[in-house]
Amino acid sequence: MFYLIGDIHGNFGKLFNLYTTMVKQAVPEDIFIFLGDYIDRGGHSYEVIEFLLHLAKKHSAVFLKGNHEGMFMDYLSGKDIQGGFLLNGGEATIRSYVRNIGGFSVPGHHRLFLNTLKLYYEGDDFIAVHAGLNPSVEVLERQEEHDLLWIRDKFFRTEKRFKKTVIFGHTPTVYINGETSIYDDPERNIIGIDTGVIFGRNITCLRWPDRKVFISGDVV
Repeated sequence: MFYLIGDIHGNFGKLFNLYTTMVKQAVPEDIFIFLGDYIDRGGHSYEVIEFLLHLAKKHSAVFLKGNHEGMFMDYLSGKDIQGGFLLNGGEATIRSYVRNIGGFSVPGHHRLFLNTLKLYYEGDDFIAVHAGLNPSVEVLERQEEHDLLWIRDKFFRTEKRFKKTVIFGHTPTVYINGETSIYDDPERNIIGIDTGVIFGRNITCLRWPDRKVFISGDVV
């Protein structure tokens, strides 16, 4: 089985709740696939990355790159000329690192995590990606990184049916269909699992291929 987890955005408590629910049903052969956007907006980005690194020691795990990790990496390397990182919730990430380290510094193991994030994961019958695919590009390996991290309407409003199920995050489902549950469109073979944690809602996991849904629930 594959456990695919949507956007987290620094919400460690909800991530931990979700994990404790999933792990009760997972077996050693299962693979956890995280779709990116681990940081920003929420208050515990540092803790989220620490937890994911710990999780990777216990389970088979794949970590995809989200647009927020891309902005963070640009910020750290001085390439964020337009200030997109801070404009999109980056100040919360900085505060999280300051609180845990005593000053703003990104440890080497966190930098290694960021630098080794994958752009997509392809299974036998599905493709996991942060934002989606450019429907006009037929070959997966030729997809541009910007589209994989940032694409929205051009992907999820296309009339094209994808050969493999595309499971994505990035765009909260409330924007797509007005719902906070997952967005499952069998006509186009796409499933959105960003259920709006940035609005105080859940982090969601989709188990594949049986399509069982796990949600983080409220944090007391």
